[in-house]
Amino acid sequence: MKLCQMFILSVVIILISACAPSRSAVKDPMVEPKKEVQSEKNLSAGNQVSQYMHDHNITEVEVQGMGSDRDAAIADAQRNAISTAIGTYLVSEQEIQNYMTVKDQILSKSEGFVKSYNVVDQFKETDGSWVVKIKAAVTKDILLNDLEALGILLAQIGNPSMVVFYQPKGIPYDKRYTEQAINQINQYFTVNRYNVYDLDQLNAMIEDDMSMKQVALNEDVDMAELLAKKLKADIYVTVAIVLEDLGNGKKKAKSTAKIFNASTAKLLGVQNGYSDEIWGNNTAYDANIDQSIKKLMPLIMNQVKGYWKEQIDKGKQYVLMFSGLPEGREFKQVLNDIVASKAREVKKVSYEEYNVWITVSIDEYINSIGSQLEESVYGKEFDYENRGDRINIFPVKK
Repeated sequence: MKLCQMFILSVVIILISACAPSRSAVKDPMVEPKKEVQSEKNLSAGNQVSQYMHDHNITEVEVQGMGSDRDAAIADAQRNAISTAIGTYLVSEQEIQNYMTVKDQILSKSEGFVKSYNVVDQFKETDGSWVVKIKAAVTKDILLNDLEALGILLAQIGNPSMVVFYQPKGIPYDKRYTEQAINQINQYFTVNRYNVYDLDQLNAMIEDDMSMKQVALNEDVDMAELLAKKLKADIYVTVAIVLEDLGNGKKKAKSTAKIFNASTAKLLGVQNGYSDEIWGNNTAYDANIDQSIKKLMPLIMNQVKGYWKEQIDKGKQYVLMFSGLPEGREFKQVLNDIVASKAREVKKVSYEEYNVWITVSIDEYINSIGSQLEESVYGKEFDYENRGDRINIFPVKK
């Protein structure tokens, strides 16, 4: 397994670094490196990389480029900076292949991606070509927008799964029209290549599962959350429709959607869609619903895509639940350090629970911290149970 992972990692490094020239040639002693640290063509005075060091939308990379003259070498270095920045988002062989297919489309817009750069080294080769090393500030939001437009973003996260269901009880709405809205939302998600669960399928699950059927009778229970966790969905959306009869035959509809992270039930956003006033009998409500959903969906899609872009930048989120931990203050810091050692970000909930964001598979992450857990925490072999976004970790009983 480790050999396979090392092979894939090697492929990533080779492909992303393909356009970066090697610096094997000897410097020409007759050519003194220029003192400028910026390209006078592309940057205004004082536009230094350091000004972006606290901007979370900026990533800094150090790369080199080669060209027939200094400007051409800088342009090549900028393209290499983009390749390197994009490489942090490509974690599978399929992603690399997708990126290599559309690489030229992305790299052609290097000036839009590279916000600033400093020249940290430059020299002229014996054949007259130039090699320039730069430290570049690359904007991540534009990169992610292009990856999304080129179909790489969703492939990166494995076509996420969605549960769209009614809002919890206690909100007055018409069941038939709400079902109409839910089915339309599912259709939008399907067109955008999300995996969705059909409403009839969700209702059948509740009907067939006696425990869920009993829970469904409780008006305070959010059945959408329960379904999403049972199905290990990534996001769930609850929907409510409010119909309004304005009199004189005019009718109007409001559709409300709440978007949640399925593993944590954290609210990601609330969006509303309003229809125009439409004349007619009760069938006018059908047109009201259709119109309100059409206005609602772009707002939902922007919310969901924004969430995925943030997740790709931070990595995938998991909840680690430890059991059978040894007592003692010294173990708490040790465990925290081990969990954080291979994670992009960690939030400690308690001694037994951590939220982690990682850029590798969860199996690879657990394996990477495994020996540390065995030696420094458990003192013996441990095992884990993968329950989607929740990972239960426990000592092995012998």
